[in-house]
Amino acid sequence: MAERMAVTVEEIRLRNFRAFENARLRLSDLTFLVGRNGAGKSSLLDAIALLQEAVSDSLENALDRRGGLNSVRRMSAGGDLDGPLGLALAMSIMLPGRAPVRVVYGFELVSVANAPYRIVERLVTTAVSGGFERTGGDFHAPGNRLDPVPPDGRLMLPLIGRSDSLWGQILDTIRGLRAYTLSPAHMAEAREIGERTPLARDGSNLGDVLKSIESSTDHDWIRRRLGAITDGIVDVGAEALLGKRMLRFVQRCAGAEIKLDASQVSQGTLRALGILVALRQRPTPSVLLVDEVENSVHPGALAVLVDAALASCDRMRVVLTSHSPEVLGHPAVTGERVRVIEWRDGTSRIYCLNPETQAAINEIDTVGWMLSSNALWTSQEPEIVSGDLLALDDARP
Repeated sequence: MAERMAVTVEEIRLRNFRAFENARLRLSDLTFLVGRNGAGKSSLLDAIALLQEAVSDSLENALDRRGGLNSVRRMSAGGDLDGPLGLALAMSIMLPGRAPVRVVYGFELVSVANAPYRIVERLVTTAVSGGFERTGGDFHAPGNRLDPVPPDGRLMLPLIGRSDSLWGQILDTIRGLRAYTLSPAHMAEAREIGERTPLARDGSNLGDVLKSIESSTDHDWIRRRLGAITDGIVDVGAEALLGKRMLRFVQRCAGAEIKLDASQVSQGTLRALGILVALRQRPTPSVLLVDEVENSVHPGALAVLVDAALASCDRMRVVLTSHSPEVLGHPAVTGERVRVIEWRDGTSRIYCLNPETQAAINEIDTVGWMLSSNALWTSQEPEIVSGDLLALDDARP
């Protein structure tokens, strides 16, 4: 049997994306993103979604869905476009019995005359097989006989990924990025039966995805945790009715079991279900980001969702954004797992907590308590990429 590669996304890099001028998000197994409204949390999630769409569909379509390149590229205080837009991932890849392979993959979009932009795309790796570089219409891959013509508005990695096992694994990892802003209203709506995977960004195909894992251990995992969040819920599933997919809940009440549809349960129950299904969907995401995990969920039930996220960290990287003291008071929220996004002078920046704050966190003085007390102090310098966005030097060893 062939050895299986294990890919870990170590960091996400942004340059001139919306309000981010230069930022890197170093990922822990479970990362908590803290920031005020408008700080840039949603923009960070959208950057991840754009990168995933760019290799799953096309870069051109991913940009067009957002109004074009100039709608997402950072502008200076004077209203001028502020240099190339760039997105990149730093990863480590493990094969049993071998040294880790380090990889950086990403692209920059550079303004040029008489064209929307020029694509600079690069995959750099410590692996013997090497990477590639594409600048506009030029493609170079040392030791590789491929001579593809770079397509307009499309990235090279989806075109050539299957020609090299390492490249293919990186392609699958980027396609496995998942960023969620779940909408209970969309999850409750009966929809025509469609694709069972992956879970849509707003959760609108929740019934289809839930149907794909019914009667599995993952379904039982979801059912038990949902019952701990909403009293009396003993089962949840999806049924077909007139060509549409309907969510069905079973709740025990006064010794009897009653069936409920999605319109008869709370928004918090629906949103909690969406998060649990996102964590157990197949195929397993490489990175899962959930925006404002506390929305619509009772404070007393939030610990169940954080526990569920923590229990899923052996499968994927998990990122939760939150400004809830209840979420941030959970024992899993250690100083090393917290990143703070701040908006200052028109720029969004990502910070780690300073060492003194990290050392002060304990069972009483939790991150949640510090947030409420305005004592959540960050390091003085933001997390940035020094030098080339697409260079290997900045990757975590």
